[in-house]
Amino acid sequence: MQLPAAAHIRLSSDWGVGLLPNGHLVPDDQNEGKQLDKAALAIVRDRTATPNATRFALELGFKLFVDQEKFYLQPTLYMPQSRPGEVCTSVGKVTAYQCKEGQRETQACHIGFFDNQFHEVGWHTIRINESVPIFCNAVPAVGAYDAKQNAMLVTVQYFAIDHKPAAKPSEIGSGWKRMTVLLRLTSDNGKINVEQDDRCLGNPNQVATVPDAKRSLRRCTASSPSLAVH
Repeated sequence: MQLPAAAHIRLSSDWGVGLLPNGHLVPDDQNEGKQLDKAALAIVRDRTATPNATRFALELGFKLFVDQEKFYLQPTLYMPQSRPGEVCTSVGKVTAYQCKEGQRETQACHIGFFDNQFHEVGWHTIRINESVPIFCNAVPAVGAYDAKQNAMLVTVQYFAIDHKPAAKPSEIGSGWKRMTVLLRLTSDNGKINVEQDDRCLGNPNQVATVPDAKRSLRRCTASSPSLAVH
């Protein structure tokens, strides 16, 4: 499938009740959510530098409809390998965000795309242009920029790993930042290509929600039509 220049896209997080008509649980091999989790985790385990299952995570997944064609979208959180076979064993509480192997322990936010058979068809690591090492710890929101355009908005949350840790519960999250990025989707021979377009929103930015990002983009493109998403 080739994405039209302005494909109609729609996101859905409705996975149903997970029950068969007789009240029994839908088997895992027929459960869309569980199949998506399984497919995404297999890829993450191959790509993360921290293979311990407690050191990476999946966020809420979505069904992605592109002109009625169904795909799946899965945000993931993990430390990508900077070289093939890289391993980071966390030092943990002794020295925060340090690997026993010597490098800093970081984490990035990623968006994976799958076809309706749960085969990977695209992957993108959210680019955050901070000047210090950061740890991306959540993807609070994903949304379509415009139902008639092949563009999405993704909000990520992160913090500098050298930020002074919270000394008491009321300080937790005080150093966290949020930003929202625009992702343009195109396709090539069944694969989804992702371009992160930071021209209007900037990078890093302090746009903390999808609705705020939409308003900022529309103001930007109204003043500079050449930056409009097509």
